[in-house]
Amino acid sequence: SLGQQPFSKPQNQPCLCTMAAEIVIHRDDIVKEGYLVKQSKHLKDWRRRWFVLTPQYLCSFKNPNEYRNPTEHIRLRDCSTVKSADEDTGKENSFRVDSPARVFYVIADSSAEKEAWIGHIGRMMVRPTVLTNDQEYE
Repeated sequence: SLGQQPFSKPQNQPCLCTMAAEIVIHRDDIVKEGYLVKQSKHLKDWRRRWFVLTPQYLCSFKNPNEYRNPTEHIRLRDCSTVKSADEDTGKENSFRVDSPARVFYVIADSSAEKEAWIGHIGRMMVRPTVLTNDQEYE
């Protein structure tokens, strides 16, 4: 009977695992969060967004405390670089996160915030996928 059939996904459907809507952030995973101004993907204008950094992702949201359906997200293990971008953007306190898909340009509110974001993102980028307790040091 049909009741015994295991559920299987139709093969022709692309896997939606990478869709931003699938990302739900748990409060315990948040490494850093706060407002940053980012350059939009298509129009290249600058928009203030709430950014949340977890060990896996850097996500942007329209509002604080949303934690689901980010407007954009970067998978940190795919990133190659995070560094100052003042020369690239012509704006103070800006930095860039380079991923295979695109370069994200972001502006922090202060140089201290910029350095903090770069430091935290850099640490998450190089962090091994699995950490044992004795490896975790902050």
